[in-house]
Amino acid sequence: MSTALIIILIVAVILVAALLAVTAQRKRVRGQHQRRVEARARGAEAGRREERADELHGKAQELTAEAERRQERAAELQEEARRFETDADRHTQAAESERAAADEHAERAREIDPDR
Repeated sequence: MSTALIIILIVAVILVAALLAVTAQRKRVRGQHQRRVEARARGAEAGRREERADELHGKAQELTAEAERRQERAAELQEEARRFETDADRHTQAAESERAAADEHAERAREIDPDR
């Protein structure tokens, strides 16, 4: 083989190797760029989801506070209903006692005055 042919082959191999290296680097840079864009998109989506989660958490806290207020009010109303029921029972017992006393008086009155 001639020296010129060997030099041409070596230069061709060097050019092909340089071309492969440049192509591989461009591919790597494109991949990095694509991953950066994807990472930014995922970060933005994570930020939106976090804001939504914070908003939902705030609403949940408001609803919990409202539920607690309503439970307290229900407990107050239940206690008031118990008091009314107790008062009603007392009045019922008093009325029954008065009725029994009235029946006794009426019976005595009949005993004393049979025409009555």
